[in-house]
Amino acid sequence: MKKLLSLILALTLLVTALSSCSLFDTDNGGASNGDTENVKINIGVMSGPTGMGMAKLMNDNAGNEENYSFKVYSDPTIGTTDLIAKDLDMLCLPTNAAANLSKKSDVSVIAINCLGSLYLLTDSDNTITSINELEGKTIYTSVPTSTTKPIIDFILKKNNVNATIEVVSDHDSLVKMLATGEAPIAILPEPKVTAALSANKSYSVALNLSEEWSNVSDTPLTMGCIVVRNEFLNDYKSAVDKFLTEYKASIEYVGDIKNKDSAAQMIVDAGVLPKLGVAKGALGNLYGSIIYQDGAEMKASLLGFYDAIGLARPADSFYYEKK
Repeated sequence: MKKLLSLILALTLLVTALSSCSLFDTDNGGASNGDTENVKINIGVMSGPTGMGMAKLMNDNAGNEENYSFKVYSDPTIGTTDLIAKDLDMLCLPTNAAANLSKKSDVSVIAINCLGSLYLLTDSDNTITSINELEGKTIYTSVPTSTTKPIIDFILKKNNVNATIEVVSDHDSLVKMLATGEAPIAILPEPKVTAALSANKSYSVALNLSEEWSNVSDTPLTMGCIVVRNEFLNDYKSAVDKFLTEYKASIEYVGDIKNKDSAAQMIVDAGVLPKLGVAKGALGNLYGSIIYQDGAEMKASLLGFYDAIGLARPADSFYYEKK
């Protein structure tokens, strides 16, 4: 009888030990699906509007990497390389880059973090008050892989306007062209708009392309989002959902114009933008664009945007909806 009781006790202890071990995942140093307390999420944040909504969450967790670790990128291609290599679990990206990434890596989009951030700038010799006045003009844009050219192409086409689009290699190169007056009419995103206007006072904002987009499209101009590796999502779904709740609160704080001064300081402290004046200027221009969407609303917005710019739709599994 004693031997039987000893055997039962040993088996009970073994089952308890195995059950305890199963709660932890050594790859991430934290708890598995259902337990959010010991999971650290490694998040890549893009400098600029795509990353600005993360600033409050980054500041709230400054010095504490138990739940989140953040890394700021100026180049989305470097961020995607780190995500594919599993150095990151989540990454903020332009929406077109996220769709393209889904074709070569197992990821899901979990939230939209910003809408339109593009503006048409003109020098003092060119007065543009409507899209129709761009007929026959040359417009300079930047970054061949960005959504800027497809966006302006869509707007011009819907307005039956013919213009020449010249694409330069990167945003900073175009800012330099504006500084020397080489690009009389140009399209830039914030915060490069603020930088360009500071570099050459003869330029001004002529058109907000978000408004021009809304005049010809029923779908929002969705330019920024955040994606997650599906391997991480499958293992730590509850942690992802918890993050989304906190991320929404962060975006709503940063996007509220009454918080502009404190949010701008957070953006600089987080390293998302380098200068306080640029952050304040960008937030002022981006009021209404730093927003949060997820689930069915997010999917509808992205599908409409991808169709408008002629980008192939990712599979339905790409769009995550928390339950």
